[in-house]
Amino acid sequence: MHFAQLWTAPTIVAEALTTVPDPLLTALRLGPLFPSPMVAASIARSLLPAQDSCPAPAWLLQEQQLSFHRTLAAVRRYRGAMLADPVGSGKTYIALAVAAALNGRRSTACLVPATLVDQWLETARRLQLPVELCSHQQASLGRLPARSGDLVIIDESHHFRNRLTKRYRNVAGWLVGRPALLVTATPIVNRLSDLANQLLLAIRDNALCIEGIPSLRNLLEGGPAHPGLGHVVVENDGAAHLRPRKTTQVRAPVACERSIAMESLALVRRLHLSRSDTIASLIRAVLLRAASSSPGALVGFLERYRRLLLHARDALRAGQRLERSQLHRFTAELGDQLVWWELLPVESGSSELELGDLDALQEIIPAAKARLHGSDPKLDRLRDLLADERPTLIFTVSRDTLGYVRHRLPGFCLAWCTGEQAGIGSARLPRELVLRSFRGGALPHGPRHLIVTDVAAEGLDLQRAARIVHYDLPWTPMKLEQREGRSVRLGSSYDDVEVLRFAPHPELDRFVRLEAALTRKAKLPGSAGLGPQGRHVWRWRTDVAREFGASSAAAGLARVSSLHRGVLVGISLHQGNPPICLSAIAGWLLPEGTWTEDAQLITERLRLAAASHVDEALPDESRMYLELLAPVLRRKLALARSARWTSPHPTIQARAVARRLSDLIRAAARLRDVPRLSQLEHALAFVGGGHTAGEEMVLERLSEVPDEGLTSVLGGSLPQPDWDGVELRLTGFIVFGPGPESMPTSGS
Repeated sequence: MHFAQLWTAPTIVAEALTTVPDPLLTALRLGPLFPSPMVAASIARSLLPAQDSCPAPAWLLQEQQLSFHRTLAAVRRYRGAMLADPVGSGKTYIALAVAAALNGRRSTACLVPATLVDQWLETARRLQLPVELCSHQQASLGRLPARSGDLVIIDESHHFRNRLTKRYRNVAGWLVGRPALLVTATPIVNRLSDLANQLLLAIRDNALCIEGIPSLRNLLEGGPAHPGLGHVVVENDGAAHLRPRKTTQVRAPVACERSIAMESLALVRRLHLSRSDTIASLIRAVLLRAASSSPGALVGFLERYRRLLLHARDALRAGQRLERSQLHRFTAELGDQLVWWELLPVESGSSELELGDLDALQEIIPAAKARLHGSDPKLDRLRDLLADERPTLIFTVSRDTLGYVRHRLPGFCLAWCTGEQAGIGSARLPRELVLRSFRGGALPHGPRHLIVTDVAAEGLDLQRAARIVHYDLPWTPMKLEQREGRSVRLGSSYDDVEVLRFAPHPELDRFVRLEAALTRKAKLPGSAGLGPQGRHVWRWRTDVAREFGASSAAAGLARVSSLHRGVLVGISLHQGNPPICLSAIAGWLLPEGTWTEDAQLITERLRLAAASHVDEALPDESRMYLELLAPVLRRKLALARSARWTSPHPTIQARAVARRLSDLIRAAARLRDVPRLSQLEHALAFVGGGHTAGEEMVLERLSEVPDEGLTSVLGGSLPQPDWDGVELRLTGFIVFGPGPESMPTSGS
């Protein structure tokens, strides 16, 4: 039996079909017309970095909670973040609050400088949070915590700015698969790549590609600053009003110090130092820097230079070349403040030192020692300062200068602390006991002044000091900030802290160029968006959002009567269900199609819109601007999607592994082995994306893994971000231009 096939007439859903000029425009909705202040508030608020809704613990100050919410949101999304609030703002408490939210009652691994271990333990004990402390020195030896909660805290993370050190490589490999919170007020020390190396410990290189940053490393190795960094670097100075005000003065050398500087310069000029001009310049700068610190420092460094030459001569007599590693072994036990072997060129493997200087030093060192007991105008200036008995914290780079000062000022009974020893006056005491007296109220009959090397310049609370004296200057502004933060911090009992800098003598600094180095390096954080000079990069968004915080907000269309022609646009990218905001930007679009995201210009346009009360729209002009906006949005989407598939700078090892995986995928496809094919594609997606520093190390080791073992090694890798299904939304669309009353009529 055969059944007749039933036929159903097609349903007509449109009388005609037309092509769409730009499909992207169909997804963009201008929204209803609203007053311009409401639309401006919507754009401003959309620019805020993400904040987690988890309640802050009761022991956080109100001023610290914004950093807590933003840091927690960043760690949840990117598996890493940097907390870069200023020195003395309570970052330890914020970091532990984030750990409590993520790790719960599980122990949190904290990598901290050895000098801060006791301080972290005491803070965690008071907050009743379980922690497992590991010093940076232990990390250098590979002794890292075996068990802990997921989140790891790395305090003073700028110590991990060099990816070539054992410390960095040990921690990078250990962190694979673990989220980490980096804590430092001074992430950039000598170069912008310092920041990139720290972030890559926990955050993948392509983590911000949706923000238009294909590579964090490339961005911070010479590219322009980008507001997207504000999603992974949290810097908030909300507690500034709770810290003492800082007044800084520079004390220039007095006239009589010139003759002493010229004598020191003449002594150093008698030394040939090296056959290499580069090495000679480096050693000469170090000796002259010591001379500008104190006569004791100059003698100390001259004697160390003599020991270095003796090592080189012994090696030469034995028929050996004095290489870097050998110099390190020879000098490591001397406790030198300066590691001389770092001055040697890598390519030569030889010291290149001038052994003839040994004869000259027989006369130079006694001449320098004669200055130890002569008049010292610089020391006299310090003596006059301390006479008012205002509690003072004195910093010096050299341990020799510390010893020289405390022996020449016996009447003040100075407390002192170096990396190895501490004491009061001539008595040696436990380091913790000496520093404790400068954390709270004054001890009865205790010392009023403390002189320290930079060992006490990080993390320690020394709030009892009302004055900071830089007896000599460090090489980096980071050290200056760390020094001053010992007293300019929460908990200080002073409204004002005086900071005095003893400037080096110009005759010596002409060769050392210490002041020039500090000035140049002080500009680096601002170029990455950090510090007061970097506010225009991303923190202006918080300022603008705060300015419009009390206004009602609505995402829609508005018009502003203005001589400026253009449109202010707010755009956000969302994904998921419920939708999560991945990114938000604001820009200014001109009638000729020029697009800019300049912070100052956008802020000005937002303020104009907030002050306007025009409720009319220009539909035709809005449609024109919308068509001009489409190419801008398409470029941003294309950048994010292409970054999913292409690593910005794949290593040789990653390329080799990708080729092997491609061969295995073809073989699995021929065999129609679906489970194997799925595993291999997952592994290839991981290899082809961006990586953390530790993941790059994993790829380096895969060259020794046989083909059948590749998927087992990479099978547990975290997936790369998926940017499919991203939805564009307009957070505001404000058209600027002359109002109808100022437009020419058809008959004019």
